[in-house]
Amino acid sequence: MRAPVDDGTLSVRDGKGIVVLRMKGGVIGRLARGRITVTENSDTATVVIRGEDRSGDVNEKTTFYAGTNIRFRIADDRRFTVRIDGNKINLSAVGRGNGFLDGRGNPEQGVFFDGSYSLNGEEYQSIPDFRQPFELAASPSSP
Repeated sequence: MRAPVDDGTLSVRDGKGIVVLRMKGGVIGRLARGRITVTENSDTATVVIRGEDRSGDVNEKTTFYAGTNIRFRIADDRRFTVRIDGNKINLSAVGRGNGFLDGRGNPEQGVFFDGSYSLNGEEYQSIPDFRQPFELAASPSSP
């Protein structure tokens, strides 16, 4: 039998690259320049996007938003997917699910810092330069 799982957390500061979350819960944040793609699996999702220059439907369940100084809030009790690709990504997510981080650090091109992240309450560390999957879940605290 699997142990019960509590909500996990993800915090990204000044990210440059891609953040993908497939989760139940909520995410709030902003990005200076880039694109957000949201896939909803239900009509109960709350999706609030402000500041986009353009948006459009990819298909019946998926919408993209692109531009500068975008602010967003997405929440649902059912699983949704959000993909954020851009610069100066700042976000906080709480819930259960999985995803990946993929930074744009490349010393050969002069990109030494691509942001930092904290997963499930751990210390902040540099966003990985290559796709790194993660689980958004925390073990329950013992009494």
